[in-house]
Amino acid sequence: MNKMKWFFAASAAALMLQLPTGAQAFDCPNRFEAAQAAIDKVIGDMKNMEGKMTGEQHALVHALLDDAKQHLAGAKHNHEKPQGVYDHARSVGKAGAALSYAEAADMLHQKYMM
Repeated sequence: MNKMKWFFAASAAALMLQLPTGAQAFDCPNRFEAAQAAIDKVIGDMKNMEGKMTGEQHALVHALLDDAKQHLAGAKHNHEKPQGVYDHARSVGKAGAALSYAEAADMLHQKYMM
């Protein structure tokens, strides 16, 4: 019976060591990549459509892109200099905001192209 307790204790300890830590669980780098890819897509699309938007429309799309870039930079800062899991959580939130702003810029750009 005593051997069985040690076996279960060792198994539980091994399982706990394999669980992701708080920072890894947030998966920040993948979120950064998604936001950057969305930003890059809009920038590429805008270059291909140059001259088809007014200056004001172009500025409005760029304003959303600037917001996306600012949030992404903030997300990376929180990830690189964390004080704890709270900073990683903020990083995830800012990366999500960056992705949302990039998607909004893409939607606005598509509307202007219609």
